[in-house]
Amino acid sequence: MTNVDGVILAAGRSSRMGAINKLQVPLSGRTLLEHAKDNLGPQVDRLLVNGDTKLCGAAAFADKIAGFKGPLVGLYSALTSEQLSSAEYLMMVPCDGPFMPDNLVEALYQKIVQTDADIACISYQGFAQPTFSLWHKRVRPAIEQALLIEENGGFKPLLGSLNSVYLDWPEQAINPFFNINTPEDLAKAERLLCL
Repeated sequence: MTNVDGVILAAGRSSRMGAINKLQVPLSGRTLLEHAKDNLGPQVDRLLVNGDTKLCGAAAFADKIAGFKGPLVGLYSALTSEQLSSAEYLMMVPCDGPFMPDNLVEALYQKIVQTDADIACISYQGFAQPTFSLWHKRVRPAIEQALLIEENGGFKPLLGSLNSVYLDWPEQAINPFFNINTPEDLAKAERLLCL
């Protein structure tokens, strides 16, 4: 989509998955990272991956702040990346959400442009899904400030302090924002793909 770059957050430690980093875990013949790239890539102008280049490939970029301080660092690292285009917005998704809708970026883009908001975030079954969100690039200074005071690098303080809008996604048979964090989640996702 014109005017939107995309970033896949893949720099987490995957501690709940076990010995293998979850972005390399196979699901229906493709890794979770490949699912994320295939889902988000066609929806954005330029696709970036925030993660270890050894695991994600040469085009990926690491966190610009060391120490696994949370997903907000991944967003900050993307916003300061030289790989970004001149698009005004950045769509963020996790590497472990293989059921992401193919019209997600378009729907969030319509919402954020109509309201001139800083952030457009998905809400599903009454719960915010901040890792599936669209950010105006003008928020970079606010993110830098948040990283100075926020210990765990979460999104909730920014969603509360910036101009945020929520898009209620219609309920579906398979939760399109289901995250795979454990081997049990992976097994569930395999079963869902067989439905």
